[in-house]
Amino acid sequence: MKRTNEAPKFLQKLEKYMPGPNSKYKNIPADFWPGFVHGFMLPFTFIYSQYNPSVKLYESENVGRKYNFGFVVGIIILLKTVTGN
Repeated sequence: MKRTNEAPKFLQKLEKYMPGPNSKYKNIPADFWPGFVHGFMLPFTFIYSQYNPSVKLYESENVGRKYNFGFVVGIIILLKTVTGN
């Protein structure tokens, strides 16, 4: 089996939703819903960032509290979904 340093295909397809160089929040900062999505996708984003260091775990172009709240809610929903509690 040939080994490559390429990320799995399903992660490559999710890259457009991840914070980083392809961010669409340059002109309009991210608020609650993008924060929620980024929080929910955190494990996938972390794995993909190991293949592509330009991908970030957190959107730096955000509005502050709304984005942070969405990010935390996304993580909580993810954990509740995974653990079944």
